[in-house]
Amino acid sequence: MSGHSDSTQNTTLHQIISVDAHQAARSISFLDFPPELMTRILLYLSPLDIISCRRTCRMLYDLCGNSTFRYLVQMERSAVSDDMSPGLSYPERLRILEKREEAWATLNFHRSVNIPIPFNPSGHWSLTGGVLLLGTPLDCESSRPTVGYSYVTLPSLSDAQDQKLEWKSHNFETEVLGEELAVHEHDMIVTLIA
Repeated sequence: MSGHSDSTQNTTLHQIISVDAHQAARSISFLDFPPELMTRILLYLSPLDIISCRRTCRMLYDLCGNSTFRYLVQMERSAVSDDMSPGLSYPERLRILEKREEAWATLNFHRSVNIPIPFNPSGHWSLTGGVLLLGTPLDCESSRPTVGYSYVTLPSLSDAQDQKLEWKSHNFETEVLGEELAVHEHDMIVTLIA
C-alpha cells in the first residue's frame, strides 16, 4: 500500500513539474505585466522613447499619459532639468512646469522700460533677482577705481510706468574688487575690497 501511494505522489509531482516546464517555455508579452511593473520599466526610457511607446497601442497610450511621464516629456520639450524640491509629487511638478511654459508663451519682448542711470558707472555690474547693481567710481569723470556700488529694484512691466525708480548706494572709500547679489536674498550683498 505504501508503494501505491508513492507512485501516486510521484505521478502528481511529475505532472506538476511538466506543467510548470510547459508554462515556463511560453513567452510573456510586455503588455501582460502589471501596470506598476511596466511603469517602472518605462521610466528607464528617454522622453523621446516614451513618446514612441505612447503611439504603439491604447494600453501604452494610457499608461504613458500619466503625470510622471507627461512631466518627463515636458521637461525634454522645455529643455530644463529637474531642479524642483524633492518633496513635490509628479502632478505638482507638472503643474509648475506647465505654468512656467505658459508664462514664457505670454512674454512680450516688444515692451521695455528705460532706467536712467544718474551717475557714471564703473565696469562692475550684476543683474540678479530683479535688482540691477552697478559699481560707482571714485569721481564722476573716471570709471576706475570702483569705490562703492549703487542698485535699483527693477519694476515689472505691468507697473513700470507708475513706479518711481530709486537708486540706493554705498561708498566704501577704498577700491572695490567686485560685488555680487545673493540670488535668493535680495538684501544680501557681498563686496570684496582691496
